[in-house]
Amino acid sequence: MNLNISFKHMDPSDSLKAFIEEKSETLKKYFHGRISITWNLSIEKQNRIAHCHLVGNNMDYFGEGMTEDFKASVDVALEKIEKQIRKHKEIVKNHLHNHEVKNSQRL
Repeated sequence: MNLNISFKHMDPSDSLKAFIEEKSETLKKYFHGRISITWNLSIEKQNRIAHCHLVGNNMDYFGEGMTEDFKASVDVALEKIEKQIRKHKEIVKNHLHNHEVKNSQRL
């Protein structure tokens, strides 16, 4: 897993980096192989914004969280990405299952 974290309009924080690394590890369970995760953290007015871009083999997911706390923003972004991943896996699973049913009906 390749992890990049960048900060905009703020100073980098070691505790925030460690939190993001820990949370990003949870995404490894969905993939086999190499993935790249890019985090962009920024401050706009009172909002803390976390952008997460996940790229891997034949996949590209994006999540964004905007709250008053960075940790909450990171959690929101990860929830959005996990929702996209689960939806994609469900579509693939149903497609394969429907294909098997159609082939058995033809016989």
